[in-house]
Amino acid sequence: MDRWNRFSHRITHQTGTKGFFALVLGLVVLWVADGLTFGPTRNWELTVTCGVPILTLLMVIVLQHAQNRDAKATQLKLNELLLALDAPDSRIIRAGHLGDEDLTRLSERYEERA
Repeated sequence: MDRWNRFSHRITHQTGTKGFFALVLGLVVLWVADGLTFGPTRNWELTVTCGVPILTLLMVIVLQHAQNRDAKATQLKLNELLLALDAPDSRIIRAGHLGDEDLTRLSERYEERA
């Protein structure tokens, strides 16, 4: 596994824990308490208005990468199961590479068979 995959896996694992939620909640409480204690300053406002969107964007990128990796691994496992059948349908194995219209036609064909 390359460095980016290890990093994104570690980040997604850590950010999904109760401890990370408690840390973020604690930071929000500290930020609000600071604003109430010393009054809302320009820097106090900029902390959230600039920092949160940047962190959100970074988290979306890391989480999307992790989701793509997990989806690909799941797809490979399903392909292995399909190939283990006596007569696998190659259209199903290639379904992840089909366009929306082709997927709809394939879905309708299998619904008719069912």
